[in-house]
Amino acid sequence: MTSLSQWKVLSVATALVLSAVLCLSVAVAQPEPTSKASAKAAEGDAEGPAKVKGRLPAYYKDIVDAKQKDKIYSIQSEFNAKIDALEEQLKKLTADRDAAVEGVLTPEQKDKLKKAKEEAAAKKKKPEKTTEKPAETKAAE
Repeated sequence: MTSLSQWKVLSVATALVLSAVLCLSVAVAQPEPTSKASAKAAEGDAEGPAKVKGRLPAYYKDIVDAKQKDKIYSIQSEFNAKIDALEEQLKKLTADRDAAVEGVLTPEQKDKLKKAKEEAAAKKKKPEKTTEKPAETKAAE
């Protein structure tokens, strides 16, 4: 396989993984439990096993019963673990891709890239001062 076709395959695979992650995260979005809530879930209450909490999809609240809610929360929990794993995989693939792309550059180009990144970071840190005069001095002129 040529390097160009390898990049195409990698790009398509990355796009597919990203699409899947985004679709799944939108479909089963739920807030992360706080540390106290996760500790309770791990230990369980004295009343019985800890209930899995989640967030029902839009319009489900008045449609499903308590048993169905618990099942939905369980499904969401299962898929959220898979989504988290895919997001980590996506981060690794993105980092690998970026490293491979940077590997194409010559040492001089790498230096230029480093300087450009540093300049961009410096611009983000402190906004440029405006050259406009304050309103009071404009009125005096």
